Amino acid sequence: MGMILLVGVARLTWHSKFYPGVTIGRVEISGLERVEAKQKIVEKINNYQTKFSFNGSNWKTSGSSTEYLIEESLNEAYQYGRRFKIQDYLLLLINKKTNYPLKVAEGRIKELENLINEVAGIIEISPIEAEVEIFKQKVSIINGSDGVVIDDKELDSRTRIKQSNLDEEPITIPTKVIKNQLSPDSLAQLKIRAEKLIGKNLTLKLNDSIILLGEKDLVSLLSRNNEKKTFKSENISQYIEGLSPKLNKDPQDAKFEFENGKVIEFAEGKDGIKVDEIETAKLIELSLNKLLEDGPKNESIEIVAERTAPQVTTDKVNELGIKERIGRGESYYAHSIANRIYNVGLAATRANSALIAPGQEFSFNKVVGEISGATGYREAYVISGGRTVLGDGGGVCQVSTTLFRGAMSAGLPIVERWGHAYRVGYYEQNSKPGIDATVYAPSKDMRFLNDTPGHILVQTLNDPKTLHLVVEIYGTSDGRVATTSEPKVWGNTPPLPTIYQDDPTLPTGTMKQVDWAASGAKASFEYKVVRNGETLQQKTFSTTYRPWASVFLKGTSQ
Repeated sequence: MGMILLVGVARLTWHSKFYPGVTIGRVEISGLERVEAKQKIVEKINNYQTKFSFNGSNWKTSGSSTEYLIEESLNEAYQYGRRFKIQDYLLLLINKKTNYPLKVAEGRIKELENLINEVAGIIEISPIEAEVEIFKQKVSIINGSDGVVIDDKELDSRTRIKQSNLDEEPITIPTKVIKNQLSPDSLAQLKIRAEKLIGKNLTLKLNDSIILLGEKDLVSLLSRNNEKKTFKSENISQYIEGLSPKLNKDPQDAKFEFENGKVIEFAEGKDGIKVDEIETAKLIELSLNKLLEDGPKNESIEIVAERTAPQVTTDKVNELGIKERIGRGESYYAHSIANRIYNVGLAATRANSALIAPGQEFSFNKVVGEISGATGYREAYVISGGRTVLGDGGGVCQVSTTLFRGAMSAGLPIVERWGHAYRVGYYEQNSKPGIDATVYAPSKDMRFLNDTPGHILVQTLNDPKTLHLVVEIYGTSDGRVATTSEPKVWGNTPPLPTIYQDDPTLPTGTMKQVDWAASGAKASFEYKVVRNGETLQQKTFSTTYRPWASVFLKGTSQ
């Protein structure tokens, strides 16, 4: 009965006021109504500063650097004495102070974040990972060093405690050590692993994209500070994340417009691609660990990707039987001079969209047309009479060579093909000698026959920035499979003495190499086409190359 009376008296006496002994953030608010209490707390907050210290240095922020939840804090404190809890009234009897910490919003607002970043720039020491270098098949290692960084989790905990009680005692900034300096045993283990990767490669494939990781790339993925884990998963994931944007593609609807016997617009329907970074990273790590074994020197994996079909496919937008890509050829032409690059692009443009009916023969010379200054070609260096000389259309053979490779990839009968008199470096940048095709109208042409059930469309993709040319041949697959053997090269003879040739397009005193010394040799490879067990074609392509010299251009312009 006495307790009930006590509760009744207290409720009448402290109606709409905070009970005795109640503080919020150590601000005395007992006996105050809500508006008065809030005003007192706000004044205290406005004069409050969060202070930090580290090794004798001090920093501070204003009260505005913290977002306080004042209304929620008042609500909680106001419930004291009104919850029908016996302990509340016992505390009232002995006039015991009850503090409710101010509620603080999650996260840091900009002012506090800026201060912490400023302090970090002063006190943090970045950890440095051990560096592994391979030079002339020898491994050298520079040990890493430990770092000191702010322990953000602990700092946030300490800060919230101080701020919720408006405590102006400085917060000692906590730090933690990041261990990156390797022990002698770890250094030895890292060196052994790096040595096992010398001369090894990992090839990543996705459709026509091929990415080659050499020994230096592989070593960069090694774990530096974990003796049990050979490769660092984070490094592998970061590599894939950087690679994905270059490989990811949206679905591409097919386009096909045919007018007056000519294709005026064509785009193959292509699946959308999104690299599955997690699964690909797992495959890479498995392959990397295989490379650490004594056996394989090369590993190859298919990049895992999700595919989304286009809404409009190629076979739905044309009536010529062109349904899919049936062949592809490519070449590179690094080190080409400007006019040669221009001529490659012009010839590729004129060969683009060539349409060959079933039973019809493709003639490079006929499709590309006259090669001369009058038809837009520029002077570039060509082989003529055993020398490199300026001539209209230098570089056109880059296109005929790439078309030759594409036609063989499609399994088409090669009617006419001529090898170059000399080994030309441009055609060996992604191929062994012997897989080239020179043209020189009217005596030398590159021709193939369309013996497929439908029309054939030639598409050229030229990138003058990367100096990369691709020929794609579209049609209808009839199940044929084409193979070319690895070219055999024999009968090598030494290259000729270096040639220096005046060039009026270069400034006097400059020197530019346009041809690289090549040995004379004989080369051959086998071309075979099979369908359902039947051999449709079998042919040996042979070429005899005379020795060739390095050629340097000497500038003569004033």
